[in-house]
This record gives sequence, C-alpha cells and structure tokens, in this order.
Amino acid sequence: MLRLFETELFLPAGERASSSFGSILHGALMERLPKALAASLHEQDMRPYSQSVLWDKEGGFARWRIGVVGAALGEAIEAALAQEESILLRQKGYEAQLGERRLLLESSFEEIADRFFLAQAGSKGAELAFLTPTSFKREGRYVLLPEFFLICQSLLQRWNRFSEEIQLHEENLTEKLAAACGLSRYALHSAPFSVEGHTIRGFRGTMRVRFFGTDAVRRLLGMLFAFAPFVGIGIKTALGMGAMETKVWEG
Repeated sequence: MLRLFETELFLPAGERASSSFGSILHGALMERLPKALAASLHEQDMRPYSQSVLWDKEGGFARWRIGVVGAALGEAIEAALAQEESILLRQKGYEAQLGERRLLLESSFEEIADRFFLAQAGSKGAELAFLTPTSFKREGRYVLLPEFFLICQSLLQRWNRFSEEIQLHEENLTEKLAAACGLSRYALHSAPFSVEGHTIRGFRGTMRVRFFGTDAVRRLLGMLFAFAPFVGIGIKTALGMGAMETKVWEG
C-alpha cells in the first residue's frame, strides 16, 4: 500500500517553517513511534517513507506531508500523530499544534502498474514539480542538476527496493529510460537545505518532460513518475528533501 497524507501544523506566533524544518519534524516523529520500529527504520539505508514541509502563505501555517510504503508502517505513523493534538519540537524548544489531517493519494504498486500497462498506449510525458530542495549524490559529490539518468535511477532503486511483486531489472534499464526523456520546458532555481548545521545545495521548480522511445519504455516512465510523489526523489527524502508532485500525460 502506498499512501501520501498531509497534516496542518500550527507554530507559535512569529515562527515560520522552511523546507529544512523537515529534519526537525523527522526527529519528533521518530520519538513518537515505538522504539523498536524507530530503531529498525534508522538502520535502513533507504527509508520506506518520505516527509516534507511546505509553508502555506495564505493560511499562515505549515503543511506536513508524509508518504508511506506499506500498510503497517502507515498505520503506525498515523497512530503516532493521533496521540496528542500537539507535537514537541525539541530542537526548537516549543510545541506545534497538529491540525486537520487529510489523505492526498492512495494506491499500490500493482494499481500503478496496471494503470499504465493496461492503457491503450504508452505515456506521452509528464510535468514534474520539485516542491522542496532536491539533490543527488554521485562519487561523493552533490549534484544539484536534475539529470534524467539520476532521476530514473532514484525512482528505479526505490521501486525495486519496496515492490515485492513487480521488479524491474532489465539490463541497462536506467540508461534506456533516461535516453527516452526529453526536456521541453523548465523553471528551476537553486535552493539550500540545512540539516544538522550543514547546508546542502539543491534545486526547486518545475520541468516538463516528453517521452520518446518504445511503447514499453514510455509505459515504464509513466509508472515511475506516478510513483514518485509517495517516495520523493534524490537524497535525504526522509528528512524533507526531494518532495514531488507529478502529472503524467497518458497515451
């Protein structure tokens, strides 16, 4: 089961949340989970959840988004958020009030695969919105450009790690997917993300991507981009980076 939900977060007067607030909320969330579960999640090199913070300028509050892979983990996180009407942010020294929680997206690996592989034709392209600073790491260095190879690699790795029934292991598949992507429009800018006193440079904004290649490749690209909002993309998605919204243009 894949779920993406959002909780309103009200901070004390005069306080405001940036994207980097995600790392603070991550620590607060882990404190609320059962210790054994939190320890197990901490040991995993790829976390089965993503979370991010978006500031609502009109409402004057934060929107805390959490994407979860797996029904059991989703239930545990929702139960943790339902314990009290506020959550202690130790690094800030205050409590934030939890408001309305609503489900944004819900699906499964099988449903996403069926949506694209039972369609009449492969997808034509997609629009990608990078909501929080997004970055990649290659050979020990941060990469703050949205290279198609890195985007496809990130999504393939997450799909294969968490999908039990549907695996994608064709030889050179990442290269084939990346070669079938063509940039048609973009509005991107660099954006910093602070975590534990360290600043990571990333990017935010939107991209329009056209799909080329075979029908099968275009179906795979549509499937992976539809999967992206649940898990995020790039590095440190559990701490608030790499949050995405996508719109796939189906064939």
